[in-house]
Amino acid sequence: MKVLITGGSGFIGGELCRRLAAHGHALTVLSRSPARARSKLPEGTRVVASLDDIGDDEAIDGIVNLAGENLFTRRWSESRKRTLMASRLDTTRELVALCRRLDTTPSVMVSGSAVGFYGDAGDAELTEHSSARRKDFGYRLCDAWEQTAREVTGQGVRLSIIRTGVVLGRDGGMLKGLWPVYRLGLGARLGDGSQWLSWIHIEDMVSILARALETPGVEGVFNATAPQPVTQRHFHRALASAVHRPAPWVAPAPLLRLGLGELSGLLLGGQRVYPRRLEDQGFTFRFPSLEEALDDLANTAS
Repeated sequence: MKVLITGGSGFIGGELCRRLAAHGHALTVLSRSPARARSKLPEGTRVVASLDDIGDDEAIDGIVNLAGENLFTRRWSESRKRTLMASRLDTTRELVALCRRLDTTPSVMVSGSAVGFYGDAGDAELTEHSSARRKDFGYRLCDAWEQTAREVTGQGVRLSIIRTGVVLGRDGGMLKGLWPVYRLGLGARLGDGSQWLSWIHIEDMVSILARALETPGVEGVFNATAPQPVTQRHFHRALASAVHRPAPWVAPAPLLRLGLGELSGLLLGGQRVYPRRLEDQGFTFRFPSLEEALDDLANTAS
């Protein structure tokens, strides 16, 4: 396939590009920093700075849309929230417009979202059929992103929306920062630790994205989370155990709220999410339990 990818030089996108290149696909990656992106991507990847660089007569078989500003880099001021929203919606709108103008319409788009769609949901068990339990900013962001992506179906494009949990890998995401902190014995439980964390190993994440792209008939919403969500307390203890360090520290909820403002809700709230549609369709997780995932990552060279 000839595949266009946004967010292809990021943590998840980079791993996906390597997997797709190994599968023999021809890749085009949209990046605002082409020179930097080329250094991270598989040999032979075409990098474009704008979708305007893609001609109407070019053939694109599939699109993977992962672009979006990192939620955790700074406090959520109103300006920052507008930036987070625009970074997802603007690119998605541009992709929908691209599908309209291409002489040959792509057959599939795989578009990102997150389990934040469900809002802070307490202990509720959530599947793809669950509605949002709290319509907070995380919900509004994901819902707007998904609704914008759905416009592509009007062009006859098969759409898969992937609601991603916390992706675990040594080279990016949350663990890149946490791993050295825990190895120093300084890792801390967040609040009382009762909030749920729905996670997934990077290898399973990439497999889910590749499956959605490559497999005809795979469409609709999928929760990209391991089948065994854990509480933050469980995660804290498991990570400390994986690096063979004690876990006595606690980051009090009031301190997190004071320091992070509204952003603290991502750390002190959570979602107990299950990947029912993937399981029903026979997807097999390589790392179904947190301990298996962390054991694998502990044995991976940093």
